[in-house]
Amino acid sequence: MRKIIGFKLQLRLKEIQRRAKRARFDLGTNGLQEPELQPLLDSAVRVLKPAVLYETFAHPDTDQQVLSPMPGLAYSLVLTSLGQGLAPLRQKTRQENPALLPLWDIAEQTALDEALHFATSLLEDEAARESCELSPITPLSDGAALDVVVRKLDGGKIGVKVEDGKLSPIASAACSLSWLSKTKGRGKK
Repeated sequence: MRKIIGFKLQLRLKEIQRRAKRARFDLGTNGLQEPELQPLLDSAVRVLKPAVLYETFAHPDTDQQVLSPMPGLAYSLVLTSLGQGLAPLRQKTRQENPALLPLWDIAEQTALDEALHFATSLLEDEAARESCELSPITPLSDGAALDVVVRKLDGGKIGVKVEDGKLSPIASAACSLSWLSKTKGRGKK
């Protein structure tokens, strides 16, 4: 199992704007143009405590059916957390300007996706060295699967546990990826 704590995350302005538009949260009407939004995102990054655990398990594994729906040579599990996430900023916003609360949901999900991308890029490098490629990410949200992930990766090392079938702290995510053998193209006859 590998553990990485305190790596650098970025909340890119354009990505937040894109996700806000998709979520139908109008940044402009809430007074969050680029000059006002960037300092908020910078303060959010300072509050986050990113951590990730990941491990690859060879086939056969007794938990593979629950955790990795795609059969492969092996599968990898990733568990990531942002610590308490943006809870302090949410609390402050709830008191001062509740209309801005959706911004923190968007920023937190973006940061979680960024942390998952960080871990999966490391796994992609490992898979390439073994002449394999990774399947698309399979998010894990079922309570039974989350219990197994936290147990297998020892989620307590980054402060993650399962409560009521969900990851705690709330700013956490888990996923699995299958290792697939690369297909070799055939040359022309």
